[in-house]
Amino acid sequence: MGCNRDTDFINQVYITQAVSSQIVPVHVEEGKGSINISASAALAVGANEQVNIEALDASYLERYNSTNHTSYSLLSDSAFKFSAGNMNISSGTALSNTIEVKIDINKWKSHRPGRLYAIPVRIKQVGNGIKPIPGQDFALLTLESIIKQQSAQFTLSNKNYVEGFEVDPKTFTNPETNAFYENFTVEGRFMCAGVFDGNEAGYMWQNVLFAYQGAYFHFNSSGSLQPTSGPVDALIPLLSINRWYHFALVHKSGTLTYYIDGKPLLTSAYTAAVGGADFGHTSGTAKLTLAEYRIWRTARSTSQIRSFMCAADPTDPDLIAYWPLNTTDPKLIVKDISGHGNDLKIISPFNILPVEGKCPGE
Repeated sequence: MGCNRDTDFINQVYITQAVSSQIVPVHVEEGKGSINISASAALAVGANEQVNIEALDASYLERYNSTNHTSYSLLSDSAFKFSAGNMNISSGTALSNTIEVKIDINKWKSHRPGRLYAIPVRIKQVGNGIKPIPGQDFALLTLESIIKQQSAQFTLSNKNYVEGFEVDPKTFTNPETNAFYENFTVEGRFMCAGVFDGNEAGYMWQNVLFAYQGAYFHFNSSGSLQPTSGPVDALIPLLSINRWYHFALVHKSGTLTYYIDGKPLLTSAYTAAVGGADFGHTSGTAKLTLAEYRIWRTARSTSQIRSFMCAADPTDPDLIAYWPLNTTDPKLIVKDISGHGNDLKIISPFNILPVEGKCPGE
């Protein structure tokens, strides 16, 4: 016996943008952004239907974070606005009109750059016995900020070698135990605006994590990215000039994992003693631009690395050092804004030029 569409099937609705994933990114630039959302029915409706949508509160987002192991913060309702509270599906159709969610975080004084903000929204009510599809009646609108940054480009007028910055060993020392942190992460962003002229040896960019023990992440003379840790010496294909990249080195339980743009590239054993560090070395005609250097007292997850490539909250309790490197003033460029006083030391003088860029970006 066949089923009767009118009596045996209960039509259902869902948020159109959440059909493949509950996470719906909203691009925000200079504090502003918007997205259009709509509702869809499984079948064309027999009469005009009104679909009511609502923004959920902090307690719902806390449960979402706990279940999904995420760390989103609720965007204040003063920073966004729905163009309407209802979406309408006209008789004989299955797709509603769109409503716009406009975001302006400039109006919210408590906003902190570097935090992951989200707006949880859900279908609240539908008329005529139509029900929302569980799981697809919810969307998490996540803010993906495009951040404009001024960064410092280090240049030389001759072929001398410059040794950038020195990180004091105490930066890696747990003040509670007076021992080095067992797990930690170092990350930053870099761009090269020049290449070796063919007659130079050494590196165009280098980041030394462990003094005298040989953990490196640098460009070699061909422009390939070269991580080196103990017996491991691997080349990563040539990176592009004038393009920003994010790097991270994660130390966890005796291993080092190297990341570029949030993707793990290499993991190797590393058991050497932690020491001081330095970075920002450049030589010859190469032009090196750095931004957003941070050290964490934890082994950051791949998800965390990808989420915080552009910025982080300076008050995050897991940060032990944070150098934005967003000034051309040599006296200010070394300042640690995490509040722990882990200022950098300039090893040798260099020229600094201001460079603007976007993150994520070119």
